[in-house]
Amino acid sequence: MNNKIKSILAVLVIISMIIPAMAVGNANSNKAQNVIGGVEIAPGVFYLGQSMDKGQVIEGYAFVHYAKDSNEVKKSKPVWDDTVDTYKLMYGGIKWANTMTYEVNFEGSILNQEVVKSTLQTSLETWDSKTSFSLFGPPITLEEELTPGSLDYRNIVVWRNLAEIYGANVIAVNSFWFNPATKEILDSDVTFSTNFEWSLSGESGKMDLQNIATHEFGHNGLKDLYTVKTTELTMYGYSDYGETKKQDLGTGDISGIQALYGE
Repeated sequence: MNNKIKSILAVLVIISMIIPAMAVGNANSNKAQNVIGGVEIAPGVFYLGQSMDKGQVIEGYAFVHYAKDSNEVKKSKPVWDDTVDTYKLMYGGIKWANTMTYEVNFEGSILNQEVVKSTLQTSLETWDSKTSFSLFGPPITLEEELTPGSLDYRNIVVWRNLAEIYGANVIAVNSFWFNPATKEILDSDVTFSTNFEWSLSGESGKMDLQNIATHEFGHNGLKDLYTVKTTELTMYGYSDYGETKKQDLGTGDISGIQALYGE
């Protein structure tokens, strides 16, 4: 074997070693990240990456809920109310195939645990009462320390310092994973920010838990709304201190949940 042929064979061997390594690197770059952050791809929408479930690609996203500020669309005449029949479905109509249950870790809430659980149950029932599908089971206590936003098929509610991740004006985040092929939601985590004080009775200067939780639980199929005429609906993407109007669903909210899960 002459030296030219030996050189060619050596190059081929090196290439055969490099290509698989590159493929592994690219595959790993798309794996689900064990964080609640992600990369912002649109205002208030963060991409968490891809993973695999039963041989199919699944994707993760996080919707950020902002405190009212100068970026909020301003109301204009005529004054709109909650009879506006507007809603947006998430990613072509993704939804749960079966009843889901949230597990709640109360650490960081600085609130009465039993009242918190009761308040979250009320928020869940606010949606469940408008559809024939049994969407939510009663929330249960979470004793473990789990990471919100990670794909673990555990639906959790926790409190974290979201200011460090998304900014000081972020009240809460819903992080979820779904199968684009089947349109099935597989995991949903709600994180409330410890950067705000929380209230169970609509106190001024604090965020009302039922108000924000009802909005966050709506992300089990519904997107945020940001237009002027949707300011009174539960799925409107901004909230204010002491606000309680999201505790009850508006016409568009009801139409949206029924479009997914039936009347």
